[in-house]
Amino acid sequence: MCEDPQLATADWWYSLRIPAQPWMVSVVRSSLRLALQRHGRADLADTACLLVTELVTNGVVHTKSPVTVDLSCRSRTLRVDVHDACPEVPARIAAGCDDESGRGLTLVDSCARSWGVRPAAQGVGKAVWFTLR
Repeated sequence: MCEDPQLATADWWYSLRIPAQPWMVSVVRSSLRLALQRHGRADLADTACLLVTELVTNGVVHTKSPVTVDLSCRSRTLRVDVHDACPEVPARIAAGCDDESGRGLTLVDSCARSWGVRPAAQGVGKAVWFTLR
């Protein structure tokens, strides 16, 4: 039985947990792309992969904790939740032209239909989520 109400009511869902290793981000991207293709939503793959890369990278780099990615689709709306063990809410920063980081949440804000942060349903941490349609 699924404990997350978001997943329990989804038409389909997929979950992946990775260790805090930067090279695992590509595994998440590949898995996400395959799941979307399998369920006939390849049209969302490029944007979803870009945004999940940003959020998973933030989780791995800044929290140094395992990250869980939950992908769910309900009524043609895709939702991706990225869970980590840090309760701190991520903050958008104004990245300069020469900065190599700091644009992740700005990308999420401009590409996602909606997004937000919620406390972990169980235990410590949070989930940063976004939706695409």
